Amino acid sequence: MALLGRVFLVRGRGPRRFFSYGTQMLYQNNEAFQSKFFPPLQKAMLPPNSFQGKVAFITGGGTGLGKGMTALLSSLGAQCVIASRNIDVLKDTAEQISSQTGNKVHAIQCDVRNPEMVQKTVLELIKVAGHPAIVINNAAGNFISPTERLSANAWKTITDIVLNGTAYVTLEIGKQLIKAQKGAAFLAITTIYAESGSGFVVPSASAKAGVEAMNKVPLAVLTQLEHLRKIWSTEFRAVGWELWKNLRTLPLSFVVIMLLGSMGQSLDLTVERKYLFQGNSTV
Repeated sequence: MALLGRVFLVRGRGPRRFFSYGTQMLYQNNEAFQSKFFPPLQKAMLPPNSFQGKVAFITGGGTGLGKGMTALLSSLGAQCVIASRNIDVLKDTAEQISSQTGNKVHAIQCDVRNPEMVQKTVLELIKVAGHPAIVINNAAGNFISPTERLSANAWKTITDIVLNGTAYVTLEIGKQLIKAQKGAAFLAITTIYAESGSGFVVPSASAKAGVEAMNKVPLAVLTQLEHLRKIWSTEFRAVGWELWKNLRTLPLSFVVIMLLGSMGQSLDLTVERKYLFQGNSTV
């Protein structure tokens, strides 16, 4: 664990330990001088009803970033359908967000590793809400482990969820959209080490690199069909691309802490993604 326990020098403040020993929580300093320039976002930067009349499908929508994106999309008028393996968590999240936004959120149990289950989920999605205009492949799995300690099952579990699950959902919904002569924006949640690689998360890095490659290949083919919009792939970015070009060699957690002085919140990462769907534009 070479990266853990690394010390950075912050001008005028002496050394700061950003990682504690082992796999403990990252060090967080909310009083860092940089944080005043990057206050956490507390509301959406889009006008009300920006997604009125649109259907959004979010995998892994019961918790974490998926829940945050669902909540914001729903607050902006979208009819959201969330999916994951734990139906109890899904139902609780759907009820919570529905009560907060006044828009119905549907919950469908789905294990994205199972192509037959994905097919049934997509058919149910279309039945209860219609064809999605927004598809977010957010379901993921990961754990920290030295590469030499990985078992075949550990590798398969991560790649099945991240890479195969994203492929199954994208292909199944894409086929239904083509059949219905409709379009949608696809978003895949990846991370900076998908390109740079990283120790201790090799299955995740490999799978997410595959997701990025997959999203580029269908783009070259599917953009020949006018009714299909661009397929998106995005990284966890809290700052502009120019800064990332200089900082991308560092682990993301270091960069977030260095620039923001905090670990960030779900809403910080969620608001950024809403612009990818706005106006059906491309990047």
